[in-house]
Amino acid sequence: MAWAACQKDVPLTGAELKPATPYTIDIPPGFPEMNIPADNPTTVEGIALGRKLFYDKILSRNNVQSCASCHNQANAFSDNGRIFSIGADGSIGNRNSQALINLGFNRHFFWDGRSKTLEEQALEPVKNPIEMHQSWATAAAKINARPDYVTDFKAAFGYEKIDLTTVAKALTQFM
Repeated sequence: MAWAACQKDVPLTGAELKPATPYTIDIPPGFPEMNIPADNPTTVEGIALGRKLFYDKILSRNNVQSCASCHNQANAFSDNGRIFSIGADGSIGNRNSQALINLGFNRHFFWDGRSKTLEEQALEPVKNPIEMHQSWATAAAKINARPDYVTDFKAAFGYEKIDLTTVAKALTQFM
């Protein structure tokens, strides 16, 4: 049995890796179906990995800011009423970060709707010079250097190679 993922690497066999555990989202009556891409099914391992990345400061240039820095769970995943969010380098943005609520039902992301998918949205803050201010190449290298992340990505996606696509997919599963 081959494990499929978005990478072009050689897939691992079932003997080397057990498939990720599907996670069933309980959608309340009257809600529409969630927008879950076919190439990023929600799994227990993917959610756990996404949560770990969301709270880890490794995605910022100077390792001082995580996604949770501006999307604070104690404040409904918002920036606690700030008018303008503050980036990793202390830069002040021109907007506040949106609360992360019911994202699986949304069709547009960011205040101006410029991202059409949650995966596309997840890519932006890391490379934004006002937000986390880090290239994806550097972020991926830092994550790949951590054996715990290599293990976690292998469990969630079936590949040891970590890149911006799999990071975005993991973050999306958590969000």
